[in-house]
Amino acid sequence: MKRLISMLGLCLLAACGDKTEALNGYAEGKFVMLAPETTGRVQNLGAVEGAHVDAGALLFQLEDTAEQAALEAARAAAEAAGARFDDAAAGGRKQEIAAARDQLAQGQAVQERTRKDRVRAQELFDSGTIPRAQLDAAIAAAQAANAQVSELRQRLTLVELPARDDQLRNLTATARQATAQAQAAADALRRRAVVAPAAGKVERVVRHAGDLASPTMPVVRFLPDGQMIAVLYIPEPRLARTPVGTKLAVFCDGCPAEARAEITSIANEPEFTPPVIYSDNERARLVFRAEAKLTGFAPPPGTPLRAEISQGNK
Repeated sequence: MKRLISMLGLCLLAACGDKTEALNGYAEGKFVMLAPETTGRVQNLGAVEGAHVDAGALLFQLEDTAEQAALEAARAAAEAAGARFDDAAAGGRKQEIAAARDQLAQGQAVQERTRKDRVRAQELFDSGTIPRAQLDAAIAAAQAANAQVSELRQRLTLVELPARDDQLRNLTATARQATAQAQAAADALRRRAVVAPAAGKVERVVRHAGDLASPTMPVVRFLPDGQMIAVLYIPEPRLARTPVGTKLAVFCDGCPAEARAEITSIANEPEFTPPVIYSDNERARLVFRAEAKLTGFAPPPGTPLRAEISQGNK
């Protein structure tokens, strides 16, 4: 009897010393399905299945002949609109200003000649040499020359001045619109190429060169670095002892000895044990699905995992 009690005590001590509880689950990746923002045929495929790529690496590109042409036309229109504004803001061209100055100089020469003719005609009229009509003609010619010089001065001033404010505002709006259209065309061209959103692995190429792709027809299945998680199932009785933040030791075929994980989320509603980890021991049990962040390793998706939790885990 004493021996039986001693053996029972040893068993209880052994049970109390066992501070680990195992959770079953599997590795799962938070994959991203990469698709173009617009519809088109895949022209260039840079993604290779199984390859690890850096953030910003070109994964695939759609045909972009029409977008290239639209961008060139939009840039040409923006350049022309800008040139028209600059021309109007700067005033007349050098050739126009030089021509206006020449015309003014010619008008001033005529003005000086007609002034002298009028003075001479006045003197001749006063001496009785010429009739009144001839003096009136000389006075009229001088007045006409004066008016012509005044008009030429105004024309030169207008040629040298920039365009009117309302005209400049209109040209400014036109230039901005053309610039915006060029930017929109550049953005449309940029969206024909899809790059890696982060460093990670090309898990699968769904479509290839020549295939049609669209926002609802992805081309690449991508796994960003650090997005491989452990999906574990916590039995209902253990839920209170396994809160978010619980640290785990993870075991699997090929896992390193130091494999670790930390629970980051737990489902609010229970479910029955899923078939993927179904066994006689786990049959028909209510469990809570939990996700844990893996540290230092990333097993292939679907790898069966076993996680041990220490009762003294903090």
